[in-house]
Parts: sequence; C-alpha cells; structure tokens
Amino acid sequence: MRDRIKLNSFAVELRRDWELNPYSPIDLFSIVLSKLPDLTILFYPMSDNTSGMCIKNIDLFRNNSNDQNDSKSDDMVVCINSNMSRGRQRFTLAHELYHLLFEDDQRDLIICESSNKDDSELEANIFASYLIMPYEGLERYYKTNNIVRWTLEDTIRAEQFFQMSHHAMLFRLREQEFITKEECLNFRKVLIGYEARINGFSDDLYVQSDESKKYYSLGKYIRLVEKAFTENKISDGKRDELLLDAFRSDLTFNFNEK
Repeated sequence: MRDRIKLNSFAVELRRDWELNPYSPIDLFSIVLSKLPDLTILFYPMSDNTSGMCIKNIDLFRNNSNDQNDSKSDDMVVCINSNMSRGRQRFTLAHELYHLLFEDDQRDLIICESSNKDDSELEANIFASYLIMPYEGLERYYKTNNIVRWTLEDTIRAEQFFQMSHHAMLFRLREQEFITKEECLNFRKVLIGYEARINGFSDDLYVQSDESKKYYSLGKYIRLVEKAFTENKISDGKRDELLLDAFRSDLTFNFNEK
C-alpha cells in the first residue's frame, strides 16, 4: 500500500498540474470538468453502502453516431450517490479521481462500497482527503488562524473553508494530532447541520442534494449529444431521448424556445 506521504504528493502534484496551490480550497466539480474534458459525472441515488463508482475506457456515443473508429476511448464516467451530503459527494469525486488517474488497477469498472476495506479503497480515501485539503493546507490554516486548541467552532470554520465533510475533517484533525481521540468522538456526536447554522453558516455541506439534482449529469456526454445534433447525426427526437437518459430534461422541454 502507498504511504500517506506519497498519496499527499499525488494530490499536491495534481493541484499543481491544474495550476492550483496546495493551501487554498477548490471548487472541485468545476475544476475537474474544466481540466478533464473526457469526464462525465452522473448523480443518482444508490444504496447507503455505495458512495460511487467509476468507469474507464467507455465509448459514450459510438452506438449513436456514424463514427466507426475502433480505437480505444478515453471517455471516463464517475457516478456519485446523490443521497449523500454535498461534502461527501465532493469526497467521492476526489476518491474516484484516484482510481481513474493514479491507480495501477486495470479494471474498467470500479464500484466503491463502504464495506470494502482493501488497499485500493483505503488509498483512494486518503488521496481524496489530501486533494480536498493537502497536509500543507491544513498546517497553514492552523497557523494563519492562530488556533491554539481546536474547538467545534474552529472545526466547522475549517470545514466550510475547505468544503470538506465533517467526518473527513475530524479524521484529518485526529491524524495530524490536532485533536484527541476523545475530542474526535465528542465532535462526531453533534448535529452538525444545526451547529453550522448557529455558527452563521449554511448547512448545505451536510445535507443531501435537492430533489431537482438527485438525478443529474454533467460533462462530456452532454457536449457529445449537442455536437451530434448540430452536425445532423441525430434527430431532434433522438437528442431529447439521449438527454433524458442522462437526467437532463431541463435541456429538452424548452428546446424549441431557444
């Protein structure tokens, strides 16, 4: 298994490749879609045991176009459990990026379940934590905010700054020995959404997606459908069918009002 130093270096190097420093929070979904043009992200409800999955080397559109190129596709799909909180969804995206970009695993389909404790899943979890908040980022945050002893309010402020789930933040604070085991357990017991609100923050980070985003998609697939339509490779009806398959009815019902 790769050690934490190596996994943190992967996270920092990826940030640098994306022209981001290791200290600041990142809008992960926007950055990923900008930097990985072959990626499609699907959101839909899954079982409580499944946070997400990823698929490599899938040809998203071959069966719906005249392109008969048999070369291996670079298309990638990440599926995210929309029943999980926004913070957890960000973590899942970062977790799946490890499988797609850094892992030696040759499987084209990887399903990520909480019951799976193999090295691959542990590495992906650690990488995800460091991508969202590198080791250096937490150290600088601690120093620049003059934190002497971490309180629950300090923890919530850090979570909001880095847009990190409460569970993942506590794991990192404990790992870097900023809090004791007892403090970690006590902070974990709180109603985190309520605590965020009474500290003046939104609870968006800790709640599930809105119903309108429980089934949704972003990324390359949408562009491929539109490209095929504008190049007259598919009909109006086929365009709408493909977009509906991707949970994007918002792009079909008002199509004639453009």
